[in-house]
Amino acid sequence: MIIVNPNSKVPGKFSAIEPPIWCAYLAADGDRIVDLQVEKAITINNGEDVLIVVMGNNPSASSTPKMLEVQKLLRQIPNAKIAGLHPIATEEATYPMPTREELVKITPRWDLIDFSKYKAHNWHCLHDLDSRGNYGVVYSSFGCPFSCYFCNIHTLYSGITFRKPQDVIDEIGYLVSKGVKNLKFCDELFALNKQHVFDICDGIKDFNLNIWAYARADTITSELLKKMKGAGFNWLAYGFDGGDKGNPSEAVKMTREAGINVMGNFMFGLPGDDMKRTFAMAVDLQCEFVNFYVALPYPGSEWYESLKDKSTDWSSFNQYSPNICADYEVVKFRDEAYLRYITRPEYLKMIREKFGDKAKAHILEMAEWRFR
Repeated sequence: MIIVNPNSKVPGKFSAIEPPIWCAYLAADGDRIVDLQVEKAITINNGEDVLIVVMGNNPSASSTPKMLEVQKLLRQIPNAKIAGLHPIATEEATYPMPTREELVKITPRWDLIDFSKYKAHNWHCLHDLDSRGNYGVVYSSFGCPFSCYFCNIHTLYSGITFRKPQDVIDEIGYLVSKGVKNLKFCDELFALNKQHVFDICDGIKDFNLNIWAYARADTITSELLKKMKGAGFNWLAYGFDGGDKGNPSEAVKMTREAGINVMGNFMFGLPGDDMKRTFAMAVDLQCEFVNFYVALPYPGSEWYESLKDKSTDWSSFNQYSPNICADYEVVKFRDEAYLRYITRPEYLKMIREKFGDKAKAHILEMAEWRFR
């Protein structure tokens, strides 16, 4: 079977290019992974041996926006099968995703991947922007124990299943042998199970990696942070959407004290959201980097299911689409808020002091770019 990655368009200099981990998982029975650019050459067995993977490493924003490209592929390869989060949510899937219990036993086909083609996020390497190459990704668990109104991950998996720590360590060791230096843990929430985190960190502490992962303000502890820093975790990404039960300020303080940088993820436009208050929180937290999202009701989420009028224009679920399916004032506020955040003198001063003049210049170059 040939596995097609429909999200392989080369992004600009600021964006990451992540290895297609879900293609690697679903290629357990395959012999090749190909990019979108070569879809016209896929004619084997009239396309019946082609699987299009509509998936990514962000449970909400990475699947639905891909459907525009997937629909183009299906017009050219009408006999192809499709799998992934969005097709499952909309009941369009024609190929089953592995269960959580099956996934923890599968070894991704990393032998089909050339890691030199991939690069880490720019913020992940602010300490050395020339070191973004050789980027790898890994899962140590599948699923999430929480039920956020706006999230659709439960469409795939309800609850959470952890991989054996030694399997994760061995996989990371293989990635390192293939040249990987920058690593992302794709787990919906890595900093959760203390013993799981400790066992993995003890096994990878000598790999000399630059790692980032997801965390929550109400599950992080100083003990976890110290152990993670010792294993090469230099960034943690928190979602500050108002749903966390923990104290965001305290979580950021503890994270910084451990020597770990903070990527703050914020959403504007959730039901009942005060956008100005959310932005003020971002400013107060002074995260080393931020993602500002427009809240969207992605298929499979409780939010989407609650709507009477459900949009099926999947291109409008793209965060940067000109016809994004969100209130224009929310979109406008998000766009302007991001520019305001990264050009604040106090933020630029922090970037320069922590990462140097080159990092500051990079941020200012980003500020010249506009969403639309």
